[in-house]
Amino acid sequence: MSLFLFFAGFGLLLGDLGKNGISDPKWIRATHVTLICISLFLSFKFENFKKYSESVLLFHFAVMSIHSFYLLYLNGLYLGYLFGLILVVFSMGVSINNRRVLIPVLLIFIAVAFFVGIHVKDPKIDVGMYYFGLISSGILSVLVIGFRMRTFETLLEADVQMEKFQINIEEELSIAQKTQKSLVDLEFPEAGNIRIYSYFKPLESVGGDLIKTNLGKEGELDFFFADAAGHGVSAAMVSAMAVMAFKSVAPVAESPSKGLTLIHESLMTMIGGFFITAVYMRLDREKKSLTYSYAGHHPAVLIKSDGSVQELTGKGTVLLALPKLFNKDYEILLESGDRVLLFSDGMFEFYEREKDFFGYEAFLDLIRDYTSLSGRVFLDSLGEAVLGLHSSELKDDMTMLLLEVL
Repeated sequence: MSLFLFFAGFGLLLGDLGKNGISDPKWIRATHVTLICISLFLSFKFENFKKYSESVLLFHFAVMSIHSFYLLYLNGLYLGYLFGLILVVFSMGVSINNRRVLIPVLLIFIAVAFFVGIHVKDPKIDVGMYYFGLISSGILSVLVIGFRMRTFETLLEADVQMEKFQINIEEELSIAQKTQKSLVDLEFPEAGNIRIYSYFKPLESVGGDLIKTNLGKEGELDFFFADAAGHGVSAAMVSAMAVMAFKSVAPVAESPSKGLTLIHESLMTMIGGFFITAVYMRLDREKKSLTYSYAGHHPAVLIKSDGSVQELTGKGTVLLALPKLFNKDYEILLESGDRVLLFSDGMFEFYEREKDFFGYEAFLDLIRDYTSLSGRVFLDSLGEAVLGLHSSELKDDMTMLLLEVL
């Protein structure tokens, strides 16, 4: 359309071409420019008008062709008009996508060109050159649309393959998400006067958080709270392998630190390039004692009955980071009203709406605001508060485990 506008309007900017012996009535160009401007206006004003763009282009091509043939006839095949017509013909091959429309139009066009060439009097250029220019441009237009259609077919085929690939990826992600959800325990065995709750808000994609429990022969309850680095199917796979290692290790582990060592050793030979932060806890329900060991995980917290919040001190080597694990056991005695909260880094590693990093200490302050609540209400309220602080969508899983002593 812009090309048509250029050729139709160019003559309006020039002086009187009649002085050079060329007949080019300005009213013809003015009429054509007006029609083009109307088409452009309608295409921007009315969305449905774009459906008829190919027909509109054919109309303007026909008008420009009649205009050019008329002027070529009047001016004895003047070279300037011939070049203009060649460019218009070539633009047809670029603009029209339907070969069944383009080829008949070009055949009619060439037939008219021959008619004009035969009947023109006193041609200013060789008639053979005139025929060659128009026929070659017509052939080139057909070749251009052929190339475009082959490219279009290739793109369509690639799009079909991409859709199949996308469907396969979505199916695999769906399986991975179901697998990951099975890695987080939401129901727990009876533990006397101790209540256990968990909170899990996963990413839309797949992450690596996990919570698993194991009830020992002597009634002790083992907890494995871990986070495999990264996201995606690979992180979920590493977490699944860690769960299997925990399930096989828990019945024979002498203590939480020994349990972490055995998990580390069993995974070290199978997994490379990953690491896992974890907390292994063993709860003696009769003595109300909690023994725990860290593997590079940030400290859990102890919430006392008076609402005070303190860290459960300790440290240890990240799983799979080094050939040998250096961990130790820590023990606390729980009292009535005590609560122990474990949480993943997705609870505090994010940016607030003010673009400030939230952080671990800020999360501890947030916990203090909700210590009057308990159980699942406490976890849900804390989770909603964290979600409300996010400046963007979740970047990591949000996972918590709560032990309450009645």
